[in-house]
Amino acid sequence: MLQQLRDRLATPDFRAELKRAAIAFVITSLLFGGSVLALFLALTVQFIQLYTVAQALFITSLVLALIGGVYIVPKLARRVRLELSRLDMSYAPTQETAFFVLITVVVALSAFNTGNNLLYLIFAVLISVIVASGIVSESMLRGLSVGLRFPEHIYAGQTTLLDVSITNEKRLVPSMSLTVGVRLVKQARAQTEDGHPPRGRQWLWRRTAKVATHDLENLAHFVTVGPRTRVRQTVEHTFPTRGQYAITGFTVTTKFPFGFLQKTRRFTASGNLVVYPPVDTPARLPAGLSETLGEQETNRRGLGADLYAIRQYRDGDRRRDIDWKATAKTRKLMVRDRMREDERRVTVRFDPRLPRALTNTDLAAFEAGVIRAASLATQLAKSGTLVRLATPDTATEFGNTPRHIHDMLRVLAVVEPRPQTSPTDNGSHRFGKETSIEVVFAWDGSSSVRGAAALVTFDWLLAQAPGQDGNVANISLTQK
Repeated sequence: MLQQLRDRLATPDFRAELKRAAIAFVITSLLFGGSVLALFLALTVQFIQLYTVAQALFITSLVLALIGGVYIVPKLARRVRLELSRLDMSYAPTQETAFFVLITVVVALSAFNTGNNLLYLIFAVLISVIVASGIVSESMLRGLSVGLRFPEHIYAGQTTLLDVSITNEKRLVPSMSLTVGVRLVKQARAQTEDGHPPRGRQWLWRRTAKVATHDLENLAHFVTVGPRTRVRQTVEHTFPTRGQYAITGFTVTTKFPFGFLQKTRRFTASGNLVVYPPVDTPARLPAGLSETLGEQETNRRGLGADLYAIRQYRDGDRRRDIDWKATAKTRKLMVRDRMREDERRVTVRFDPRLPRALTNTDLAAFEAGVIRAASLATQLAKSGTLVRLATPDTATEFGNTPRHIHDMLRVLAVVEPRPQTSPTDNGSHRFGKETSIEVVFAWDGSSSVRGAAALVTFDWLLAQAPGQDGNVANISLTQK
């Protein structure tokens, strides 16, 4: 603690603030001290019947007290406002508040009308209960710190386990009945080319064009957190939509001890979490595409798994290819030749550029396309095919490991429809020149490239009948 005080004294801002506080203390002490001294002299002079002097001293005392109040009260108010802004607290009444205030008003009116001392006593107890409730509830929210841990990979529509922790840094006082919430901000959907929202909900878009909040107000509840104690709780939560969510802060709410007032303290925080699109049942592949996927053997010598021929050993052959049974039969050193395998690669090209005005139906079709592209890329990668995802802005690497799958899902999590800037610009130069089979997801066939193995249009996906599970049914891709 002494080291922290030394560090604060070393800062110029703290020294300047301390100097201003010392000056204000001296001036206030002189003003109120002079007021008390003038009052004492006025009382003394009054005993010797110098009423004119006593009257002047009384007026002087009041003036000094008034000047001191005018000087110090605004400074204290600013200080209190600054302290409250640091705590960032808000207050909200409850149903118990209205009931308790009604009882207090009834008791106060009865006491004033009857002059009964017992009613005055009850009224004083009610007022003290309100004051004590505010002091205790505020002490519950002091000295706290909140943490949140979440899985690295989160899918929309699936239950996710979130680890919420709260630490009470107070030395002696525990904190009770705390409810922790998380404030999240998600980027809104894409706008049309002229900056207007989709037709049919323009009045709502004006308020949510930039950001959309997704607050988890009652994420976890802690009954008690002891002093110098850290408590953790694992809760389940489901994110309804894909996207990138920015964590802007936490909220801690309490109604302790009597529930007369709900106090909320806000904590600032920073972080991001990415929610992947849901992965549904894999889509059916066309016959021509399924035959070319995977590793296809050729009738040529290579490093495959199947036998191509058995021949006599030559210098440079690998010893592990020696066929000892054939060697024993022919009494000559024989080796096995294997067939060569061609490794097939697939590029899932996702084109979000819309050649027309964006509508609500287009948004639903686009989401269906995102889900289907994620499902197809995951299915191909898990089957052993080298897959990559390409958009006009970015392209992932070829691969079939979990890391490659998550890279593709991360791109699909944040992709949004946007207007097409030029009808001739299809963005093919950004996808690279590697030889691979291409499956194109687009609004129509105009944005696809020649030689693509299959084309999937978003409008066609939306037109498919729902499956048994409520999702878009399996489709047969259009082979080109």
